[in-house]
Amino acid sequence: MKLLASLFAKASAAALAVHLLPACGLLGNLNHYQVSDDATLGAEAYPELLSGETVISSGADHRMVDRLTQRLVAAARELDPVVANQFDWEVRLIEQDEVVNAWCLPGGKMAVFTGILPIAGDETGLAVVMSHEIAHATLRHGTERMTRQDLLTQLIEAGAEAYSEDAETKQQTEALASDAAHLLVSLPFGRDAEIEADTRGLMYMARAGYDPRAAVGFWERMSSASGSAPFELFSTHPSDERRIEQIREALPEAIRAYEQSLGSR
Repeated sequence: MKLLASLFAKASAAALAVHLLPACGLLGNLNHYQVSDDATLGAEAYPELLSGETVISSGADHRMVDRLTQRLVAAARELDPVVANQFDWEVRLIEQDEVVNAWCLPGGKMAVFTGILPIAGDETGLAVVMSHEIAHATLRHGTERMTRQDLLTQLIEAGAEAYSEDAETKQQTEALASDAAHLLVSLPFGRDAEIEADTRGLMYMARAGYDPRAAVGFWERMSSASGSAPFELFSTHPSDERRIEQIREALPEAIRAYEQSLGSR
């Protein structure tokens, strides 16, 4: 027990600086990668992720996915041109009815699985999902996460080295500190990134002419479909309740943008 207590104390000390960095603003939007790196990373990973998948290249669903993606990307280019205009945006519709998901890699390479279409319900519902994923790319959350993980690893190794007397203790301290950093830093940042992507995504869909109020209904349907979710503290995603609450708070600005987009058409 004394050894465990000692290790925990050392790990906590090693993780303390990591925990304090967000409050100091040192890990906020730090990104050691160039925007061109996002594009390169996404382009390299895309073929591998699509390998073996059945890609739908015709039909009504394919046309809908292609149409709404073009509209949302155009909105992203208007609102965030510095990043969005550097990406070569692509989307693929993948036939997997059991997979309720969509994703966007760094650099704008996207996929939509057919399993999410029934929950989306229509083009506006799917715009909620895709605008959120596009926002992850324009906000550069992928390479921010990679940057943060690199820094955390370096800090934990340095802290464990300083607080350990031998190689075995150092290894144990690093493992405990990594768990602490994951809980105290990585997961909260992940949840914040989801809320940030929701909020920015609302503006993309509004500018593209999709009613952002559909976001509340979509996430309510997702909540019902997913059943019981892990406690928020231990998840990379915010609770469904907090997510919907944050969306409701962001809606007034998005609705104004939506109404303006209708008036300009």
